Amino acid sequence: MALVDYASSDEDEDHTLLKVDIQPLNPSTNRSIKRKRDDESSTELPPLPSKFHDLYASTTRVSTRDDPSLHGGRKRVTPHVEGNWPTHIYIEWYPTTAEYEPLSQLITALKKSVPSESTTIHSFLTSDLGAQSPLHVSLSRPIGFATEQKGGFLASLEQALKSSGIRPFDFHFSNLDWVPNFEKTRWFLVLRIESPTGDGMNKLLHVSNKVVQEHGQPPLYAQENTPQKASHGNGAKKIRRASDAKMDWTGMQDLSKAFHISIAWTLEPPDEELVEATKFIATQQLKETKSIAIKVEEIKAKIGNVVTNIRLHKNIVEGKSLFGF
Repeated sequence: MALVDYASSDEDEDHTLLKVDIQPLNPSTNRSIKRKRDDESSTELPPLPSKFHDLYASTTRVSTRDDPSLHGGRKRVTPHVEGNWPTHIYIEWYPTTAEYEPLSQLITALKKSVPSESTTIHSFLTSDLGAQSPLHVSLSRPIGFATEQKGGFLASLEQALKSSGIRPFDFHFSNLDWVPNFEKTRWFLVLRIESPTGDGMNKLLHVSNKVVQEHGQPPLYAQENTPQKASHGNGAKKIRRASDAKMDWTGMQDLSKAFHISIAWTLEPPDEELVEATKFIATQQLKETKSIAIKVEEIKAKIGNVVTNIRLHKNIVEGKSLFGF
């Protein structure tokens, strides 16, 4: 995103110096002002709007080919295809300062518990420049669309979520674990997610999987032998599109154990020492992290470098009429 140039104030204003009569403050006034400043500085600033972070959702491209040396040894899993728009559906969480601290302590404790030469652990909490980074719950694999497909895909996803009736919900963490990516080229330190009330996470994934499959893309986590949730409909076998007027929950799978947020990564498979250290730290230091409640009010769809926020409807009440009966 290009920066906007503004005209210098020196070009529009007169350079005349103003004489200001500065009166010394008496001691009591000076103490009052200092106390006010101290109070203001101790107050945590309100969080930035969600869309602010979307402006910086992509990093500068420094190479036209896959070069692992530029990315800590990471290799591109999905090859770049000219004209193909990489796409990802996810829930974003930007931890507050109070939430960030226990997460940082978990990673620091784990790094100290294993020899540095055995495994190099990289944190997801901050960028290469040291700025705090948002974290994600994936609702799709890294997928891709041709230019003529991406508009229709986004419209279908927005309509499907609108018709689903899924309301905002909270979730908590349940455990600390290591999981590989699909290709087992990287391993991630993850916080497992406790199944939220109302089954909102399974419902969001069900909608996402149906839409991406309708557009010729593979689903996330779904497997033929995965247990299915009880249907909310009449059990009819009729196939319906996810963007139909009313969401069909027939065949929704219970994938509660798969949801997680990655907080660190490594290129090497975790050895027995690291696995045992992770279990120990989880029992000793996870209590504060488990108390964090994360509110899900929207999901994000990133197509190329453009992020679209899709809000969940707060005014929808399942199982009740307009007057609450």
